[in-house]
Amino acid sequence: MRANTNKTADPKPNPVPSDKVYQLKITLRHISPLVWRRVLVKSETTIAQLHAIIQTVMGWEYLHLHQFRIHGKTYGIYRNGGISFADDPDEVKLRDFKLRKGERFVYEYDMGDFWLHDIRIEAVLAVEPGKKYPLCTEGDGDCPPEDCGGPNGFQELMAERFSWSAFCDAREDVLLVAQRLLDFYHGGPPPSYEEDDFMEALDRMNQCIEDAPIEFHRREVNAALQKVFKPIKVRKERPCTSESK
Repeated sequence: MRANTNKTADPKPNPVPSDKVYQLKITLRHISPLVWRRVLVKSETTIAQLHAIIQTVMGWEYLHLHQFRIHGKTYGIYRNGGISFADDPDEVKLRDFKLRKGERFVYEYDMGDFWLHDIRIEAVLAVEPGKKYPLCTEGDGDCPPEDCGGPNGFQELMAERFSWSAFCDAREDVLLVAQRLLDFYHGGPPPSYEEDDFMEALDRMNQCIEDAPIEFHRREVNAALQKVFKPIKVRKERPCTSESK
């Protein structure tokens, strides 16, 4: 009798998970009216990349510490003297969490002002060929300025900014600066640093600009995302032929 020479077939390797797209809604907590962004990101997006995406679409400036809280564990990019993380943010990808529609996680930014962002998976979609990701599709609300004191500080800043007294003070500053420039235009001496009233008005105007929320414009946000995530062109290798050997 012939011996059975059949060998047990090697187990098939696990298939590489096909890439998907997560539709995320990012909402800043404790702010009214709502500040939110809707973003499409690939499931292969890393934690480090997601941090950059949120900073860009919200309007933050990468100035402070941050962390994600996903499925009870923290993730993020380590900075000297800051929070330590067990996992490499360049290796952990969103698809590793097997996120489903309706799931949520949190992104915390600036441990002093303590901005909390709720991130909800609104949909899990197929990748559309030719479409550039990440992509901000919608949003509303201007981003609070950095270091304004968190939600409470921001609300107080906005209440003061849009008060009647603030409007009257700003009007007086604008009139003073405009009149001084008109005097110079009509042949008077140029403005100088020694003019206290003029310089104080300029300082207040500059401070008003610095304290202003960062306006949300979807096209500008997507242009910024394309700069941050500029695709790398992969050079295709030529097939090896007898002439090229």
